[in-house]
Formats: sequence, structure tokens, C-alpha cells
Amino acid sequence: MIHHVFALFAAVLLLAATARADEVQFTNGDRLTGKIVTLKDGKLGFDSKIAGTIALNWADVATLSSDEPVTVVLDSGDVLVDKLVAGEPGTVKTAGDDKVSPQTVQLANAVKVNPEPVRWHGTLLAGADISRGNTVKTAGTFNADLVRRSEADRITFGAGYTGERSADDDGVGTHTTQRKMFGAAQYDYFLSKKWYAYGNARGEKDAIADLDLRFTAGLGAGYQWVETDTLKWSTEAGVSWVSENYSNDTSSKDYAAVRLASNLDWVLYPGLTFFQYTRWYPSLEAINDQLVDTATGLRYKLFGNFYGESKVLWVWDTTPANGKKQVDLEYILGIGYGF
Repeated sequence: MIHHVFALFAAVLLLAATARADEVQFTNGDRLTGKIVTLKDGKLGFDSKIAGTIALNWADVATLSSDEPVTVVLDSGDVLVDKLVAGEPGTVKTAGDDKVSPQTVQLANAVKVNPEPVRWHGTLLAGADISRGNTVKTAGTFNADLVRRSEADRITFGAGYTGERSADDDGVGTHTTQRKMFGAAQYDYFLSKKWYAYGNARGEKDAIADLDLRFTAGLGAGYQWVETDTLKWSTEAGVSWVSENYSNDTSSKDYAAVRLASNLDWVLYPGLTFFQYTRWYPSLEAINDQLVDTATGLRYKLFGNFYGESKVLWVWDTTPANGKKQVDLEYILGIGYGF
């Protein structure tokens, strides 16, 4: 008798668990129960007790249902928050309540389910080089990059500092051999899934290049070619105002320029990311006045949220301060933290 009671109790628990489970119905007629996690880039994350967390092709889903409210983002920009009820193949229904009427949604119009909350992401990078003995040098670098992405817009901040002091030839004192700093901000407003309008500003100093301040500000348009977890690439074109102030006033100048830019982040495989950023400012007033600024490198995971970064910074200014070189090339190795 006791065995029968336990068997009945276990069956009731199993039925209750099944009743509370979300369900996906596929176009071939198969069904899978578990928990809807998220929909992104055409893949439905689904937590199945049998198969674990898996990625399902959204195109293979005929309809689905949920035991709890989920957030559905449509390609029109509308956001629905409700329980889901299975509908005709290719559709899903919202449960509705006494305040909101049920709706039928075409699955093809759903671009995200349970999207990640809008929050700041970023990286903080630091590096140091301290040498004593035949070579006496103290160098350090710090860089911060922050981005906040929502369905409608994107905000990006960046700042950095690099400094170095080396021993004088007589070995008595030290002198500055490098001191650079910059700060930049950009706002992108998405006019569609791919096209966006932007406004940005950037300021930078380079003591060794006699650059007291280079300030650029501009407006333009960008196109987001790809934006997935493993590949992000956008290109931009617009106009900018460039103001360069040097210690030698005769080299200082202000001019209007075209701005062309490319931003690439590519996860080659988990834990290793290649990045390449380029900004080019050809002057609209003098064809021989060009400014190109690039950053190219690799970011590799160390442990937890910590990563190593190796990058090359290349800057070409065709009209530098008097007596200074047109090209600056810098190699940076550092350890960073991502969040």
C-alpha cells in the first residue's frame, strides 16, 4: 500500500512539473519541454531537463507556449510582456488578461525574446614597464572603454593615458619620453536595424609631439553590417571639425574634414578576440592634410573576467608640428578586466 502511495505521489509531482514547463512545437511535429531562455540572432536558447541548454533554430519553431510571462521584441520595435499560448503554425498568442486583450504574433516578426537588460559593458586595461639597472625607465598605460546598447541607440565612451619617464644621459635625473592622453564619446541613434545617425567628439594631447590639444567633433551616418555575439562590424561616414593646437603656434590649424571610420570586433574562437578600429580625416580644405588613427590587436581571456591585450596604435598626421615626424607607432601589452 505504501509503495502505491509513493508511486502516485511521484506521478503527481511529474505531472505538475510537466504542466509548469514551457513547450516548443517544431515544424516537423516534434515537441520539447523545458524553459525558454532567450531569442537572439535567430537562435532560441532553451533549457531542457533532458538535453540541457541548447540553441534551437528559430525558423524550425512552429509555435510555443510559456508558463510565465516572457518579453518579446518585435521588428517594429514594439515590446510585449505576457505568457505565451501555442497558436497556428508560424504564430504564437499572448495570454492576455482583464486589462490587455490577447494578441496573435507572427514568429517571423519576433526578433528577440527575454533580451538582456540595457546596461553598461566595458573593459579596463592597465600596463606597466619598470626598468632599473643599465636601463632606467618607468612607464604605464591605462585605457577604459564603455558602451551601452539598447534597441534604439548606443552610447560609447573611451579614455586613456600613456606616460613614460627615462633616465637622462648623465644618469642623474629623468625626463619625459612619452605622455599621451585622450577622451572620446559617441552617440548612435538607430534609424533602422542597420542604419544609424551619430554625433561624436574626441580630445587628445601628446606632449612629445608638441600637440597641446587636438579636438574633433562631427556628425554622420553609420551602417551596422553585423552585430552578433561573435562578430560586430560597422562603418561610418560624416563630416568633422578638426582643431589642432601645437606648442609651436605656427603649426596650429582648424579645418573641416570628411570622417570615415570602421569598427570591427571578431571572436576568432572562445577566449580570443581580434579588433581593428580605423578613423580617417581627409581635409576638405587642403588635399595634403590627412589624419589617420588606427588600433589593431588581440584580446585573450586569462581567467574569470580578466584578459590580456596586445595592440598596435598607428597614427599618421601629414602636417605635424614643426620638426616632428608624421607617423607615430606604439605597441601596448596590458592586463584588463571586462564587465
